[in-house]
Amino acid sequence: MGLLRVALAMAVMLGHLPIASYQFIHAATAVQAFYIVSGFYMALVLEGKYRRVGLFYSNRLLRLMPTYFVMMAIAAVTLWGLNASATGSVEIFATAFANPTTALVLAFENVAIVGQEMLFWVTIGPDGSLSFDPSGKLPDETTTLAWQALLVPQAWSLSMELMFYALAPFLARLDWRTLLAIACLSLALRFAGGALPVDFGLWAGRYFPTVLFLFLLGMLAQRALPLVARLPKVLGWIFNVAVLAMVVALPLSGVPGPAQKWIVFAAIAICAPFLFHAFKDNARDRWIGDLSYPLYLCHLVVIGLVLTFEPPFAVWVAIGGALALSAALLILVDHPVDRWRQRRVAKAS
Repeated sequence: MGLLRVALAMAVMLGHLPIASYQFIHAATAVQAFYIVSGFYMALVLEGKYRRVGLFYSNRLLRLMPTYFVMMAIAAVTLWGLNASATGSVEIFATAFANPTTALVLAFENVAIVGQEMLFWVTIGPDGSLSFDPSGKLPDETTTLAWQALLVPQAWSLSMELMFYALAPFLARLDWRTLLAIACLSLALRFAGGALPVDFGLWAGRYFPTVLFLFLLGMLAQRALPLVARLPKVLGWIFNVAVLAMVVALPLSGVPGPAQKWIVFAAIAICAPFLFHAFKDNARDRWIGDLSYPLYLCHLVVIGLVLTFEPPFAVWVAIGGALALSAALLILVDHPVDRWRQRRVAKAS
């Protein structure tokens, strides 16, 4: 599923790039589609790779945290050294960290990640104090949201991933009927937000219980692998082309935005086992797919540099720069750590 993962990461980047004249599927839809892919892979590795829960937890942290910390350092250099950021400013950080309570919260969130999604529910006042605000406001001259004091603000979705990882070993032991029942409860809770005095976008996108069903869709899709493995691999190639075309061109279809989201979720959940069966032994596809995580983490830093310095062909510079930086992170950080992770698994076998 390498090409799909990179296409989803590129959809997020284009959604965050205000000068892009064309976008793939909505960035929020792409982020949530990643949860389905994550659920699929976690069910897969828990089925045959990890016998010890502790090893699973530590290896997942090793998968996420080294690249995240490197990107935090790069983002700090670009912010305080070049005054370049797509989302924050030196002044926002100064105001936030001048308040001891806010400084403590934001220091924890920048390092630990878990809970970052809730910073979208909180504003920062002129005195640096935090105030709960579920109205779904966007940042402007009068409103500063707490997530703007994150060095890598898109990492809020990693908080969702980490919470799912905490549950995954236990969820993987459940039968498909129980998983489906939990998914239905999560989905019902998501729609219940329409009756609450909160912004539905926050409720449906920045609250773990209302997105849990997407991870579970991925886990349920993984249960179909034995059946799919009996079918020709060419089906996976066909579905791959179709899903990629959907990610790139669905906005041109005229289908309303809310419907597009559910089309994407259903298509990826249905196609995931076919794609995995067709490409599981394809090293090139896997390498391309591995770019998705560093691309997701680095794209806002690159966008901030492009918006600040306004180079010619800015959109292409942003895309090329993000791909180049993600490749460097993959080669210099991700892959060395991954080799260590695999040795840890081998020793435990």
